[in-house]
Amino acid sequence: MKIIILGAGIAGLATALALTKWLPEAPDIIILETRPQPSTIGGAIGLTPNAQRCLYHLGVLPRIQAKGLGIVVDKIELFTIYTGTKLGHIDFTGDEGNGLGEPALKGLRIMRADLLQSLVDAIRSLSNIQLEYGRHPTRIQESPEGVAVDLVAGTMSADLVIGCDGIHSFTRTTLVDPERIPVYTGIAAVFGFADLQESARPPWQDTGLCQSQRGSLMTTYYEATRTRQYVAAIMETKEVLSREGWLAQGSQQDKIKHDVSSRYAGSAIKFLDPLIEATDHWTLYPVYKLAPQGKWCSKRTILLGDAAHAMPPQGESAGHALEDAILFARVMQHSMDKGLDEVFSAYERVRRGRIDQAYAEAVFGWETQKDSGWFTFVLRNWFTSWYLWWTSTSRCQRYKEDVATMRLE
Repeated sequence: MKIIILGAGIAGLATALALTKWLPEAPDIIILETRPQPSTIGGAIGLTPNAQRCLYHLGVLPRIQAKGLGIVVDKIELFTIYTGTKLGHIDFTGDEGNGLGEPALKGLRIMRADLLQSLVDAIRSLSNIQLEYGRHPTRIQESPEGVAVDLVAGTMSADLVIGCDGIHSFTRTTLVDPERIPVYTGIAAVFGFADLQESARPPWQDTGLCQSQRGSLMTTYYEATRTRQYVAAIMETKEVLSREGWLAQGSQQDKIKHDVSSRYAGSAIKFLDPLIEATDHWTLYPVYKLAPQGKWCSKRTILLGDAAHAMPPQGESAGHALEDAILFARVMQHSMDKGLDEVFSAYERVRRGRIDQAYAEAVFGWETQKDSGWFTFVLRNWFTSWYLWWTSTSRCQRYKEDVATMRLE
């Protein structure tokens, strides 16, 4: 079988690795990426225990661990900036092992670029996968015999095309579901990095999420020396200049810092003021979402990851992409003899319910980040504490899941 994957992000690379592992005969896979090289845009992302299990099964987690990339995170602690009161925490630790012969996995905070490079390294160790950058598709044509991808330079044919090309997916907008276009949420994330002074000690163990009337500010360790902080603010932003993230230049750096300071400085959490002042390399990333319940496939083409179900970030975005990859490969393994129609249908039966639930939770949480009045903010704090307590058991169960071994129903 010959497969073309459009997009060399987390979803596309993971899908190639998963298909190689689970299909009885390793397929010929070509990954086409429009960027000229692996993307370095992105900050320090969180990998939950279930996301790390996916990376273990794909042979990537050992590479990350061998290089000492990222840091282990026990929990994310939530605070209100006005009083410094702790509202609760999201705990990644559990009493059970991960089923891989190792102690229980915790959270992992890692630079997105490091995760992406680890996936690329795993891809390049396999002879059946070809990875090409700077390749721009112009049309996808399906027929009963196969599917052709026209490029700016040439045409490629395959038995199956997998669109892993993100929220602004060419695959979705030109073939699978053209009417479902990304919608700006009205909220942007800005992030940067800061060196910690020797005397500086955050009032949280690894990661703190500080809520205000005008968004939330997260600060976290992300590298082994624990001398630097990743700082990310979620802020209601009416207008954006581009649909892509970009590193602010010149006076824009000062403008972003001033905006962040106006929202979070001078709070009861005194650690934040010098941290915001020390933060540089601000990057602004507008957050888009797709309408739910859209089409995921056509005759010989299917969407995975954000191309299919982009939602506001809620701490498991990378995990959703990794799980998509493994579940689709496992469904292919079990149903390929019945044809692609059955493969696509079986995958949606397995995956859609979980994605719909995650989407609803993500959108609800994201809307609470918009600017609010004092009374609404107080209610939100109360609700946050209650919600963290109420959902703690279900989160623990979620973090124990392993899509590589779960039943396909």
